[in-house]
Amino acid sequence: MEHRRADRRYDRRVEIQVTADGATFATHTRNISLGGVYVLSERPITFGAKVKLTFNVPTQAEAIEVDGEVRWIENEDGNTHGVGIQFGGLRARDVWALNKFFEKPAE
Repeated sequence: MEHRRADRRYDRRVEIQVTADGATFATHTRNISLGGVYVLSERPITFGAKVKLTFNVPTQAEAIEVDGEVRWIENEDGNTHGVGIQFGGLRARDVWALNKFFEKPAE
């Protein structure tokens, strides 16, 4: 059985702030979709952890702020390299801004 994602992923590098377990850190994305984001991180974050994300895209002046949940962790030799985070729900204006952002070719 083939697993298909509901939302297409776009390879976009965006600066992002992640708040997890009471700590906030800055990193960047590897890819992003309307359903979630993959962030590069060497900080261990627990599978299922609730997080808050804040990031900007050039198609919207205001920052996108969204809650999320860690759904995937990339580990190698016991070290975390990145995490996949599912969005808890985007506002309509954020969906519009992301769709416009995805229309432009990656830089």
